[in-house]
Amino acid sequence: MQNSNNPSIGRLLVINNRLQVTRLDQLMDQIGLFRGQAILLVVLAEGDGLTHSEIARALQISPAAATKVIKRLEELHYLQRCPDPSDERISRVFLLEDGRAILAQIHEAFRKINQAILDGFSGEEEQALRAFLQRIHINLQAAQFGQLEQPTINS
Repeated sequence: MQNSNNPSIGRLLVINNRLQVTRLDQLMDQIGLFRGQAILLVVLAEGDGLTHSEIARALQISPAAATKVIKRLEELHYLQRCPDPSDERISRVFLLEDGRAILAQIHEAFRKINQAILDGFSGEEEQALRAFLQRIHINLQAAQFGQLEQPTINS
């Protein structure tokens, strides 16, 4: 059992992820967006004209949640929905000028977070950290767990 003075690697990853998200949310608040909204704008900047379901997959959220984010950004005039020319049941989402204009601030916020994370790391340490985190990702993708053992109760 790990104590609070010597947390497990998994716990350290969770603590750091939560702090990163908190700091990113603080930066996003300064530009009037939520994190998911900013990520959607970045995704559209990389490939405009996505469908709602493609956006949901890219953001790893439900289609209903994606529709909510799209609607809010549409109200801010950052994007617009247009019917697909070949299938009007489908709408595609496109960045508007205001959406493109705010991208620089979003990218600056992400840059600041990454800079804070890597503050004091050498180039070699950054490369090593990147390799370790990629290996953790691969390990977790490959991991398959069976049922947890149930404790036996002695009566």
